Amino acid sequence: MIDATMVRTYIKQASLLFLSLALAMFAFAWVRVWVVSLLDMGQFQTILEQFRDFEKFAPISFDALFTYQGRVGMTFDEPIIIICVVIWCISRGSDVVSGEIGRGTMEMLLSHPIRRTQLLWSHATVAIVGLALLCLSVWGGLAIGVQLTTVKETQPPPVVEVPLFGWEVPLQLGEPPKQSFPLSERVDSEIFAPAVFNLFAFGFFLLGLSSWLSSRDRYRWRTIGIVMAIYVLQAVIYGLGKAAESLQWLLNLSFFSCYKPQKLVQLAADEGRWTPWSLLAELPDATLPPFAYPLLLLIGGAAFYGLAAWTFAKRDLPAPV
Repeated sequence: MIDATMVRTYIKQASLLFLSLALAMFAFAWVRVWVVSLLDMGQFQTILEQFRDFEKFAPISFDALFTYQGRVGMTFDEPIIIICVVIWCISRGSDVVSGEIGRGTMEMLLSHPIRRTQLLWSHATVAIVGLALLCLSVWGGLAIGVQLTTVKETQPPPVVEVPLFGWEVPLQLGEPPKQSFPLSERVDSEIFAPAVFNLFAFGFFLLGLSSWLSSRDRYRWRTIGIVMAIYVLQAVIYGLGKAAESLQWLLNLSFFSCYKPQKLVQLAADEGRWTPWSLLAELPDATLPPFAYPLLLLIGGAAFYGLAAWTFAKRDLPAPV
């Protein structure tokens, strides 16, 4: 189904972009864990309590953000991580057909004894494996950051309660004591596995969409423009659905609603690490079971890849300009 020579060619073409994105995602995840350790838990909670009215815009509850695990898990919602995945998926997906036609290399490739579907699946293999490795680079950055980071936390002073009045009087004067401990005592890196899988499913959906649109077009710039327009429109629909209760029905029209890494991490922390992989368990504030959301993204991506293969196999390719 795939051609080994073409796979090696596509690996060479994509290696520089892949290494750049992998390094950026790995380093960012590591640095972000270190930044989390700089925020004192007590002070952070005091600040965040002032913004309770905006809790509905957060991907998880503020109570979950008060934990180190919740704040480290926010890495999967950081724009840099999302943008790196989008860059990889759109660049590789748009290159399948319209990219080759635009460079004038499609006729040369198809002059070899290979089927069109071999070309497409060879391209898809490199893109999907690269996407999986990019997602694992985020996990690797988090895991190393958690193992090497030490946290200093302010301990609440001992207090005594005044009878009848209910007042609490601190028994210690001066600055409250601070305690240092490894972040690995509070954060289990294995608990981020469902979030990594959800990130991969999100990228796989975009890869399939980009490949399908590429199989229908002859200009790569137009393919990229259409994919970005769909992406922005879906983001706007999702934002409107989150902003107002009367518009919550819009959430059902956006594939962003299937990207819930934070909720999956929180579910794994509360109910056990295997619960996010279940089609029977319940996900708080959600309609479907937890594993249904990444599964929908994978099914959507696979359907788009199927359409791309069918379109490319049946299409009359334009002559090179």
